[in-house]
Amino acid sequence: MEIGTRLKEAREQKKLSLEDVQKITKIQTRYLQAIEKGNFDIMPGNFYVRAFIKEYATAVDLDPDQLMDEYKEELPVSTEDKTIQFSRVQRSRKESTSTKSPAIFSFLPTVIAILLIVGVAFTIWYFYQQSTDQPEQQVDVEKNNGDQVTLPPDQSSEDSNEKEMGQEQAKDSQVEESPTENEEPPATEPQITVTKQDNGQTTYDFISNSDDLRLVFQTTDKNWLEVENGLGKSFFYETLTKDNSPAEIDMSGEKQIYLRVGNPTTISIRLNEIEVKFPDDINPNEVQEVWINIKSETP
Repeated sequence: MEIGTRLKEAREQKKLSLEDVQKITKIQTRYLQAIEKGNFDIMPGNFYVRAFIKEYATAVDLDPDQLMDEYKEELPVSTEDKTIQFSRVQRSRKESTSTKSPAIFSFLPTVIAILLIVGVAFTIWYFYQQSTDQPEQQVDVEKNNGDQVTLPPDQSSEDSNEKEMGQEQAKDSQVEESPTENEEPPATEPQITVTKQDNGQTTYDFISNSDDLRLVFQTTDKNWLEVENGLGKSFFYETLTKDNSPAEIDMSGEKQIYLRVGNPTTISIRLNEIEVKFPDDINPNEVQEVWINIKSETP
């Protein structure tokens, strides 16, 4: 049995038309017909023959890797090395020896806040002590020819009161300005929002000041998964199963992320520990396309 016949039988068993498969895979119907008839010459290239067959197999619940291996003699060989490298993909279950940030860094914000509070309290106490320990100033005039000259009582008292009031006001202004200089703006938690949804395509805005971006995928079944950046560079291109799940992908420094997900209701997606939720009304048999725009917080 040829591979095209095998795929056609699987499609008919699931009672799917070519149009149904086209909606799921986004592959043109004429290419799907060519695959079923074994007419690979009309394809854009050998690489696309293999890629389209994989997506067709996934859509009709066949194992694409097993199918490709079983019919490898029948399939054309790609003349270009299109193998996707996953140098930046780490599996969470294999990271027991990976380098982790020291736990002490998670306590730094709390330590800094405590030091600021202690510093402000010490500044207030210091100026208060200075104001209470300040000796009263007395105006004395040195004796001239044996006679002691003093200012009239009313004038001396008024001058002394004015000086003390001026000193108190200056100290109070210094104490009030101290906390303001040490205050730091509170950090805002990252957030993700849906900005557009249309026919299996959803766009999100992810707002965060951190350049560190990590995607984590986990599934309870099996899902076809593609991960690219905004320039089309591929980071993941294979079937995600319970055996190789969870999968973690480092997208640090990227400005846009593109995802293509099959069987979307059985997969969990988290970006920097924040869940990327699909809309409630999605079709579980339809491939979902996701764009995530990375934006920095405005000061």
